[in-house]
Amino acid sequence: MGIEFENIYKDRVIDTIQKLLKQNLASIPIVFDEHRGQESFLIVPDADTFIDYASNVHIREFTTVINYQLRKGGEYTKENQLNRLTMIAEVVKRLLFDNRNYESGNITNWYGGQVSSVEYTRDEDDETISNVIITFQCNTNEVISWSINI
Repeated sequence: MGIEFENIYKDRVIDTIQKLLKQNLASIPIVFDEHRGQESFLIVPDADTFIDYASNVHIREFTTVINYQLRKGGEYTKENQLNRLTMIAEVVKRLLFDNRNYESGNITNWYGGQVSSVEYTRDEDDETISNVIITFQCNTNEVISWSINI
């Protein structure tokens, strides 16, 4: 007898964040292992927290880090780099706010989504690299169904 499950974090949360970023910031690559090129988004799962349960539902909170990295060079002067970093952060925050309750078909991918923090950093080893680290939290309901095969 095998366990049936849905990979909720990837299917409902990470894939949806990726979809929203691709639809609205299509020119910026999205990666899952390490940054590449002059600019990119790195999506990193951070936490899966059990919040509560009902008769057949687990309520879970997912925390995901969206790290936007910009490498200074070419047309990106100090002024342009600061403008680009803050603009991308504002676009992502607005995008996630506008989709704080996200449904796809008859499925609620998440609800109560919110950006809990935005941090601006500069790489200590390479001054040409700046990052915006956006922490996004959302809730999902995981329906637990039991089936016994005899």
